[in-house]
Amino acid sequence: MPYVAEPWSYDDVLKLTKVSSAYWRATFNAPLLNLFTPRTYAALRTLVEILENDRAVKVIVFDSSVEDYFIAHWDLVPSEDKTDDEETTPIFDWANFVLRLARLPVVSIAEVRGRTRGHGSEFILACDMRFGSVEKAIFAQPEAAAGVHCGGGGIEWLPRLVNRSRALEILLGGEDFDATTAAQYGYINRAIKDAELSAFVDNFARRLAGFDRKPLLETKRAVNDRAGLPRLTDLLSSMQDFVRACTWPETVKRVKTLFEMGIQQDGPVERDMGRHLHEASIKMYGKTEEA
Repeated sequence: MPYVAEPWSYDDVLKLTKVSSAYWRATFNAPLLNLFTPRTYAALRTLVEILENDRAVKVIVFDSSVEDYFIAHWDLVPSEDKTDDEETTPIFDWANFVLRLARLPVVSIAEVRGRTRGHGSEFILACDMRFGSVEKAIFAQPEAAAGVHCGGGGIEWLPRLVNRSRALEILLGGEDFDATTAAQYGYINRAIKDAELSAFVDNFARRLAGFDRKPLLETKRAVNDRAGLPRLTDLLSSMQDFVRACTWPETVKRVKTLFEMGIQQDGPVERDMGRHLHEASIKMYGKTEEA
């Protein structure tokens, strides 16, 4: 029996556009910050299920309708969105999801403008390719600097892409990386001038969509087998560490300080988070030796 997808109903957070039967686009669409919420995750899970079952689509491009934010980060405010199945929440299911995304019988590409930090960064790391705007893309894993453990795959993906030392620089420093540096490190594939980014990604996606599906998928499968994907047990362990870290008293204090400074508002903290994370330490503990 042919697969029949449920009607798409997530345009408020993720807008799906079928450029052709072989080439689709998914646009993160939750202004002002494109925070990652349970509804974002529900939309992505639904999309991945559709992609797993559609036999025509060959390439999916993820982009954003919010110029300054691709995905800002995980929403730190407890969500009112409820689910009847606890096992499909990001906390319990993210490890399975990112491996499903990496193994999709579809090529996934992230076209990044604006800030993508934390869980947003971990989402694009699970995509097959990442291209960023020289002028507008910013990448970061701020978890350690914000007082928590990186739990969504950054620890597992980054050493494979950028080497151990650079992964530690990204993960421990919590600083913002521009697209040019990110490309030099291997965090993303290429940094492209903003005026040329969309045309480049569109042309590349159309190129792939014009090839036969079987060699695309067999090549992706072989690369996954030889390069090695993160282990499910490691991804699960990192998420458990993240959940535990969220309960540490010093973490609760640090997050409270960040909210008082203006995190999750479209202002200085979100726009220049790398610098303000260090300022949070000074506010909490007074002038540090490093300051």
